[in-house]
This record gives sequence, structure tokens and C-alpha cells, in this order.
Amino acid sequence: MGPDSYYDTLGIARDADDKEIKKAYRNLARKYHPDVCKEPGAEERFKRINEAYSTLSDPQKRAQYDRMGHTAYSNASKGSYAGGGGFSGGFSADFSGFGDIFETFFGGGARQRAGPRPGADLLLKIRVTLEEAVFGTEKEVPLDHIEPCPACDGSGSETGKFTTCPTCGGSGQVRQMSQSIFGSFVRMSTCTACGGRGRIPESRCKACGGSGHQRARQTVKVKIPAGVDTGMRLRMEGYGDAGEYGAPSGDLYIEISVAPHKAFTRRGDNLETGIDITPAQAVLGSQVEVQTIDGRTITLDIPAGVQHNTGLKIPGEGVRWQTRPGDMLVRVRIAVPTRLTDEERELYGRLLDIEGSSPPGKGAKRGKGFFQDVVDKVKESVK
Repeated sequence: MGPDSYYDTLGIARDADDKEIKKAYRNLARKYHPDVCKEPGAEERFKRINEAYSTLSDPQKRAQYDRMGHTAYSNASKGSYAGGGGFSGGFSADFSGFGDIFETFFGGGARQRAGPRPGADLLLKIRVTLEEAVFGTEKEVPLDHIEPCPACDGSGSETGKFTTCPTCGGSGQVRQMSQSIFGSFVRMSTCTACGGRGRIPESRCKACGGSGHQRARQTVKVKIPAGVDTGMRLRMEGYGDAGEYGAPSGDLYIEISVAPHKAFTRRGDNLETGIDITPAQAVLGSQVEVQTIDGRTITLDIPAGVQHNTGLKIPGEGVRWQTRPGDMLVRVRIAVPTRLTDEERELYGRLLDIEGSSPPGKGAKRGKGFFQDVVDKVKESVK
């Protein structure tokens, strides 16, 4: 898994159970929480601890992580914008929802964070073919989002200078007092004059009206790693809406949907397909050619006496992961012919005679068959 794996981050073995994962997270979260630890890089390490716990504590995410490997799961590609924007960021699996894990474990109310607010996350749904899901692909998709205003570099100030907000006095919050039968109540709310920043532009940017933002459409290049499945989410860091001046942008989440395939069905890491054979091939055995998901032709041995709907496995021809690939399962369907030549009809008739049967409307049976032989012997014994 490598030195930078999530298992190494939490200091646990790859076969650790849920209890061990939770215990390791508790200890590390207490030690490196930014409010407690003042060591350089503590906040970044705490974020990585949360990412590791968010993945390994979820059975589905942990299974995906183990199959794909750390590199493909957490940084499958860097992604890029076609055009302007000046954004940068990585591409990873979905780590959403871990921001408040520390509060979940250790309690406490939500604390007001000082400073500019980061941008909002965005969700983009992409539909891929089964072939693209199996082997990976790259797609260019349009994205509407909020980006920094190029005229003022996202500051909202035409001159780049700011003054203290006269409404809130630089605190970014305003107090509202109300009276009730229980006494006086003070409610804190974000200052609408400065948007909670505590300062306002000396001269508002004419291009964005002082907001520092503008809505734009960009083309995003998304690299889909091999092995993804419907419902999986990938993350492109920094490709969401722009944050307030001085704050990071949000993330872009890519939700995958795999289109049905006319010949193959995915069963976990395995691919299933079907093939029609004749009754003679089923009885005597045969060799048939089957197509793989990437268009190659493979010769498959049909064993004698194979039954309808039997699955025959071709190892290693399933979904491609960094670890061992899945298999291809070929489901045998015995196709009964509806149109026969005279020779085929004669041969099937002879087969019925051997079996002790006869076609409908052809009169008495030419052969007694096994069951009739038993009845005759019973009658003879009675005499």
C-alpha cells in the first residue's frame, strides 16, 4: 500500500477492525487537532487523519480503496481546465463529510471560524460506457461555476485597498437584541454590509460590483480511473466555486453513472456475458469463440453434457483494477432450433426412437422405452 497509505496515517494494520480504526482515530485526532496542537503542519496532518478515517471507517469506501490502491483512489489525476481561471487541484475519491468528525466524537458546539469563507462544493454527474468504466477514460465536460473576478483578482476592490466596515466595526458580525418575558436575548448574525469580512473595498470594482466574483463556464478535463462503478464519486480539489478573497475554492465532485451494455453485465469485479450453443454442442462438447470487453476473440471449451444456464469462467478478463482483475463469466444458453432440414429432422427422429419416444401424431411408439419395459416386467411377474 506504500508509506503514504491511510493505514500508515492511522498507524494500523490493513486487516484492522472497526474498533481498532476508531481507537486510532480518537488518539490521533486529540493529539493533532489545531486547537490543541501548535506544531507546524498540525492542521494539514489533522485533515489527512480525517480523510483516512472517513475512508477506512466506511466499508464500501474501504473496499474501493483496497482494490484501487492509494494512488488511484486519492490522486488518480490532476485534472485541468481548458481555458482561463488559474485554478489548480488534485483528483481523488469522495472524502466529503469528514469536516465535523472531531465534533461527533468529542462533542462541543459549532465554533465560529474567523477569516474569509471557502467556496462551495459542486456536484457534476457523468455517464460513461461500461468499456470506459473498465479501462478508464478522459472526458471534457462544461462546468458553470463562480470564479474570482479577473479585473480585481477576486478582491472586489478596484484599487486593492480596503477600509474597516463602519457597520460592524471590523468584527464581521452584528448584534441584535430582543426582549421577551424570559429576559433579553442577543443574537449574532453576519454583517450584510461587508459579508462578514469586517472590511469593505475602498473603491468597489466596477466589473463585479465589489463581490470579487463572477459566474463563468469552463471546460474541465476529467480523468476517470479504471474500475469505477455506478454511484462512485471522484473529487477534483479546488474546482468548485471560488471562496471569499483569501479563502480557498470549493471542490468539484464527479458522480459516476455506468450505462448498460448490450452484451456484458457487471457483477462486482466480474463481467458476465452469454453465448448460444446447439443441443448437439451441449451433449458432445465443443469449442466456441467469445468476444472480450476490449474486442479480442477467445476460444472457450464447452464441456460435454453442459447444462443450460451454466456459467463458464475465463480468468482475468473482468474489470481492471491495480490489483488482480476480475473474471469473465460466459453463461451458456442451449438454443433449440425451430427450422430443420430434412436430414436434421431424420436424425432427430432416429434419436427419439433410441430414447423410446416418437413425435406427436405419429402413432404408436416404435420402441417401448425404459418405463414401458418396467411395466411389462411387473405384469409378467403377476401372472
